[in-house]
Formats: sequence, C-alpha cells, structure tokens
Amino acid sequence: MILRAIGYRNPHGQSDTFTGPEARTAKLPVSNGYFEGVSGESIARTQFEYIRDHLGYRLEMRGASFPEILKPGDILTVQLELVNRGFSTLINPRNAYILLISADEEVKEFLLDVDPRHWQPWAPGDSEFKPIVHQVEFEHAIPADLPTGVYSLGLWLPDAHDRIRLDPRYAVRLANRDTTWWTNKKGEYGVNVFGTVHVK
Repeated sequence: MILRAIGYRNPHGQSDTFTGPEARTAKLPVSNGYFEGVSGESIARTQFEYIRDHLGYRLEMRGASFPEILKPGDILTVQLELVNRGFSTLINPRNAYILLISADEEVKEFLLDVDPRHWQPWAPGDSEFKPIVHQVEFEHAIPADLPTGVYSLGLWLPDAHDRIRLDPRYAVRLANRDTTWWTNKKGEYGVNVFGTVHVK
C-alpha cells in the first residue's frame, strides 16, 4: 500500500523523487523537517530514501514539559509527546528511562512505566494513517542529596540485554533535529537530550 501511495516504480533505482506536499496528499507519515534542507528550504527526496528511512519505527518527540528549576528532594515531573512516523512499531522488549546527567557525566536513571512496543504509528484500520500521539508521563522525587548544578534531561531507550545495554549503537535515536544525542566519554549510553534542569 505504501509503495502504491508514492507511485514507486523503480525497485532497482534511486532516482524517482517526490516532495513533502505529495507525501502528505498520499497520507504518508512525514517527520517534521524531513523534506527540508539544513537551512529550512524545501527539498525533494527519492522514493528509495523515503522507504529506507521509514521501514520499521521512526520515533519523533513532538513536545516536552518539565520544570526548569528544582531543589534536591523535589518532585521531577516530565510530560512527553511522541509520535511514530515509521511503518511499524518496535518489535523487541525495551525499557525506557528518564535520565538526569550532570556536567561531570554522573547519571541518574529513572525507569518509565511504559512499553515502547505499544507506540504504534497509527490505529489499526485507520485509512487516514493519522499519527497517534503517545503521552509519556513521569513523576519521581530526585535524591535529597543530589548535588546542585545544571543537569541535562534525556530520554534513554537502550537494548534490553545487559551485555549491550550501555552500547549507544543499540539505543533508539529520535528523528528530531532539535534533540541532542549524548554519550559519555567512555562511549556509553546513547541518550536523546531534550532539555536542562537547574538543581539549586
């Protein structure tokens, strides 16, 4: 159905192109900025590129709400909005974490009560392919002895296996341009940083 929607004609070539408006007219999932260049100008994509980039899942953060200032022991409340612009959801079990990362790379992990395998791109049977907005809510007290300072706030989606849990090559990276991909100096983690919190 997807191939038919974009008129894919050349399975052995990579030259057939289409634009953002054409993709939206065909009711295809399109990430914000996917049909834009580095300066924000409109660009075309080859049909091969589109299929390559949307096979499987393609997670995008649409919004994030969190406090900018906290005191040690305060409740950290985070609300995220995620959409999946891919053709399917995640297959294998995977935990999700909110991370606080200090300037000297000390990491506090907070496990989320979610199953990323449920982040479907659209509802089954929806002929409009309207993206589902997945709400992720987190509320937890930060340690009372947490040192003051500025902390990066991130979403971490590591592989479930302990052997490669800290390997960033196996962590899920969001499709957003406005999230920073963070790993520590040891080459561990692989975190989607979406903001900062000042603990003071």
